[in-house]
Amino acid sequence: MKLKRGSKRFSSPTVLRGDAPFLGATVKEWDDALTGNMEKSLARVKILAQEHGPKRDASKATTFDLASFAGKRLATAK
Repeated sequence: MKLKRGSKRFSSPTVLRGDAPFLGATVKEWDDALTGNMEKSLARVKILAQEHGPKRDASKATTFDLASFAGKRLATAK
């Protein structure tokens, strides 16, 4: 079998709406089932990390990065 060069299977990508039917359910239902509503889960993890995680002290940073620089500038800007 010889493959054809330059053949395109799709002319352009298509984005499905959330209410579009797909294999017996809507696209939104499939998205929620496959991702497990990951957006809300990640938002909850972020909140828990901010509440219970270690606090960052820019004055004790051993490496230079943008967050350290911004923190030091904000601390002295008062």
